[in-house]
Amino acid sequence: PSESFSPSMSPMSSPSTHPSESFSPTETCYWIDVSVVFDSFSYETSWDVQRINDTGDNIVVKAYSGTYDDANTLRKESMCLEEGQYEFTIYDSFGDGLLIDVGHYIVTSYGELIVEGAEFDNSEATSFSLPLPTASSAHPSESFSPSMSPMSSPSTHPSESFS
Repeated sequence: PSESFSPSMSPMSSPSTHPSESFSPTETCYWIDVSVVFDSFSYETSWDVQRINDTGDNIVVKAYSGTYDDANTLRKESMCLEEGQYEFTIYDSFGDGLLIDVGHYIVTSYGELIVEGAEFDNSEATSFSLPLPTASSAHPSESFSPSMSPMSSPSTHPSESFS
């Protein structure tokens, strides 16, 4: 069997279960890293990043729920977000946060601290704006096309190419 990737003008019979991404060459985004070292009760911990809208209908940009397999391990998620207002929230379903001798979290953008912690009850939320004041012109990702010239130093963030 062969697959066709030609566009079709007829609607799909059912919606796709896979999200689609669309990148425009003029889009500017800023990298943030969410790193969580889970305690022994990782299945109690979850987090999300929401884009704050003027209408009050915040949009979840990224979310993660810990599993039993995450116990006492580091999980790092990187995402590139457009300029705007965001909120990072970490949750603990038992209400005791992360055990500070083992667990903690940190959210950064280009090495600049947004928030870090371990001690909270049911949840802890931090609002932030992108670009960060110190990262406003230092590191925006403005192009998704490859460059043939070498970089001065290796990037700590993956690059993507969309043609």
